[in-house]
Amino acid sequence: MKAMSAGSDAPAHFDLNLVRAFVAIYETRSVTQAAERLGLTQPTVSHALSRLRDLYGDRLFARGAQGLTPSVVAERLYEQLNVALSTIEGTLEGRQGFDAATSSRRFRFATSDIGALFFIPPVLRRLQSIAPRLQTEFVQLSETVVNDLATGALDFALGNLPNLHEHSREALLFTERYVCLLSGDYPLPRGGLRLEEFVRARHVMVSSPVSGHALIESALSQRGVRRNVVALVPQFSVLPSLVEGSDLVVALPERVARLFAKDRRLQIAEIPVALPGFEVRVHWHARSESSAAHRWLRDELIQTLSKL
Repeated sequence: MKAMSAGSDAPAHFDLNLVRAFVAIYETRSVTQAAERLGLTQPTVSHALSRLRDLYGDRLFARGAQGLTPSVVAERLYEQLNVALSTIEGTLEGRQGFDAATSSRRFRFATSDIGALFFIPPVLRRLQSIAPRLQTEFVQLSETVVNDLATGALDFALGNLPNLHEHSREALLFTERYVCLLSGDYPLPRGGLRLEEFVRARHVMVSSPVSGHALIESALSQRGVRRNVVALVPQFSVLPSLVEGSDLVVALPERVARLFAKDRRLQIAEIPVALPGFEVRVHWHARSESSAAHRWLRDELIQTLSKL
């Protein structure tokens, strides 16, 4: 790959490792973390950044409160170089083959905090046993997930993500439904929660924009049901400690509710309103279809998570 030196018409040799360094710095916003990701020393990555700045005649990154902030040039370069890097690595995989047992390739997943609680342990246990050198990074789902999959900033997105159907390839992991999670000493009537009590109860709702709670509200509203929401919280992981020993009620996917109830004084009840189920899927971008590594990991994800 060739690039032009700043202020010169002569082509300069562009080492593929410079691309890897640039992508790592852009995604981690840190030279130190990029070095750790790549298994290199910090001076080596700093030198790579210096060469990139010379090649493109731009500072590329400036120090900010949240780490390194990319310039306009760096933003544009990332969109192009990350796709190019994935394509090149895919061709190398096709020629050399992908060996999960020895590969140290890094994969990036996005999921919600509730997804992290549910998905990460079984995925890491599986990968640790069959691909011990593989690197994984799990990040919080954000509103940029469509673009992040398209640019290669993400390899996979996991969860109930209907907004991705038109923008990604996908595979069904399992179907799910919502139930109520309550304290173990909550006075449940015989036969479960009645509609009038469900409406009157003190509900906690997760306010994250990627939370399925908005879907619950929409489904209840369509049926003329309005909950008494007394608290909004940003994450699911705080819910067990909030509900235990209180009169609070929360609606959760059944598998997660059972996970929370397993080790705490909590109980599960049916929601007294007929709500539609939903599908939990793994999503990826079409450009990853040709990657042997991606195909292998997709199969492992589907086999591991569909059993949960």
